[in-house]
Amino acid sequence: MTGYPDVAAFDLDYTVWPCYCDTHLHGPFKPVKSKNGEVLTILCRDGYEVTIYRDIPRILGDLKDNGVKLMTASRTWAPEIAQEILRIFKIEYNGTLIPLANLFNEFQWGERSKIGHLRDGLKDLYDTTDLRSKKICLFDDESRNREVEKYDVKFVYVRDPENGPSWKLYQDYLSGKL
Repeated sequence: MTGYPDVAAFDLDYTVWPCYCDTHLHGPFKPVKSKNGEVLTILCRDGYEVTIYRDIPRILGDLKDNGVKLMTASRTWAPEIAQEILRIFKIEYNGTLIPLANLFNEFQWGERSKIGHLRDGLKDLYDTTDLRSKKICLFDDESRNREVEKYDVKFVYVRDPENGPSWKLYQDYLSGKL
């Protein structure tokens, strides 16, 4: 078994939710609460509805429970929208409802390569920019970001825009099948 990384980075658009937050979504946003109080769906002012991918809360929770530092790594040019919806989405974690944003230790956004996102995130988390100094994985839907593998970062390709990263994909990553 490959086991858990030190850092798991997640692209946001089409990796955590099924849209581009900087083009599909416009505030204000309305949370849609489920019976247990979780907010897994939001509506934007245009009526566009977005729901985080089904297995994201479980995957993020498992990583967090196992001491993994979580980071966002997104090329969005509207980080304020990403930040806002990460605060609006609420999931149950360890018996408490928390904003999705609270699971993440680091937020790296901007129109640059994922290598830059990861280096800047490591600088903030560990005071190093050496990607090889930590076991890192990147969950992302864009194959061009596979370039991180040049620095021994495990690229976990999220191929399914309908369902996002599945629990099976995540388990395959942990077991070294990818």
